[in-house]
Amino acid sequence: MSKEAIIERILSDADAQARAAIEEAENKAAEILAVAEKQCDSYRRKVAADTARAVEDVAARAEVVAGLDAGKLMLAAKADILDRVYAMALEKARALDKKTYRKVVEGMLQCAENGDKVIVSERERGIVTKDMVAEVAKSKNIKLTLSSEKGTFDGGIILTSDGVDKNFTLETEFALLRTETEAETAKKLFG
Repeated sequence: MSKEAIIERILSDADAQARAAIEEAENKAAEILAVAEKQCDSYRRKVAADTARAVEDVAARAEVVAGLDAGKLMLAAKADILDRVYAMALEKARALDKKTYRKVVEGMLQCAENGDKVIVSERERGIVTKDMVAEVAKSKNIKLTLSSEKGTFDGGIILTSDGVDKNFTLETEFALLRTETEAETAKKLFG
C-alpha cells in the first residue's frame, strides 16, 4: 500500500468516525431535546393548572370579600334607617299637642315616690305645673314638689330625691324603647 492510499484510508476512517460521532451526538441531542420538551410540556401544563387554580381561588376570595363588603354596606344602611326611624319618633313625641303631651307626663309622674322633686325642661314649663304635681301627689298620697331647677334636656321629666335620679327624659325613654323594640322594628322594616 502506498503512502497516499494509507493517508486516504486514515482520512476515510477518520471521516467515517467523525460522521458516526456527529450522528451519535445528533441522536443524543435529539433524545435530550425530546426529554426536555416533554418536561417543558409537563411543566407548562402544571403551571397552567396551578395558575388556573390560583385565579379561581383569587376570584372566589374576591367574591367572598365583595359579599362581606356588600353585607357591611347593607347593615350600615339598615342601621342608618333605624336611627332615622327612632329619631323621627322622638321628634313626633316632642311635637305632640299639649293635651296629649300632658297625658304622657302624667304617666311618667306615676313613677314618683314620696319626697321626689320633679325637674322639667323649658318645654314642660307650661304643661307641668305646681297644680298638676299637687294633683298627682294627692292621688298617690305622697309628698311631691315641682323643682325650681330647670333641666337641660329636651322633653320628659327627671324625678330626684336624695341624690337619686329617675330619668324619664324623652331621650332616655326612646333609648330604652329602642333596645326593647329594635329587633321587631327591623323585622317589620326589612323582612
